[in-house]
Amino acid sequence: MTVRPRAKVSRKDIPAAVRKLERRLDELEEMRPIGGMDWFGDAGRIVASVNSTLDEVFGQGTADAFDFHVNLRWFTMVSGNESDRSQQFGKGIDRSRKAVADAIKRLNEWALDADEDASSRVIRAYEGLDLHPEIARAASELYANKHYANAIEDAVKALNAFVRLRSGVEDRDGIKLMEFVFSVKNPVLAFNDLRNDSDEDEQKGFMMMFSGAVAGLRNPRAHRLVQDDPERALEFIAFISLLAKLVDGAKRLPKA
Repeated sequence: MTVRPRAKVSRKDIPAAVRKLERRLDELEEMRPIGGMDWFGDAGRIVASVNSTLDEVFGQGTADAFDFHVNLRWFTMVSGNESDRSQQFGKGIDRSRKAVADAIKRLNEWALDADEDASSRVIRAYEGLDLHPEIARAASELYANKHYANAIEDAVKALNAFVRLRSGVEDRDGIKLMEFVFSVKNPVLAFNDLRNDSDEDEQKGFMMMFSGAVAGLRNPRAHRLVQDDPERALEFIAFISLLAKLVDGAKRLPKA
């Protein structure tokens, strides 16, 4: 008994594979048995075209390609009149259409399974994050419910509120808040002792990160519909959480 290997089709290759098979399906849909056809020749060309595409999609010699291979016997009969042969040829076309449609169905199921596996992987990664409590409280339920853009937006809002709380600055918001609280020359919250150019560069860099989080992450989602996938949302929320942890470590200074 021949043991055939299973096909290995990557998720990114599935859409192209489906399109190839859909072209064969369209060709079969257009075919009709008509009198005077070269029954054996036309059947052979159909079998060669479909099976060649199946081998290309699933891999020659694989069990999955073999599962859907079209057989010449479906189309032809040794004896019988023209009407019988036409009827048999039509049955062969119908069986071939079903085989190709079933192959497409299998590929689509693999794509769905791959998407679910990827989504589960990202969700497990999110659950493993050591998020800042304020960020977790704002974003985690939204993330779990697949409201990824809202989770990012609310995470930045929580960061904004946390900066206000730690700095005591209540009359500013968003970018103006970040630039005021983390300014290089007269900060409310400082990430170092600001003794030299290197310290000032660090302070300025972190200030720009906070401002960028507001401008690049919160503001677009507050003013238009943004679609975020789970992996992108995870990375943004982890970044926002890191900023909140930096606030925890910052020193509050008296304003001059």
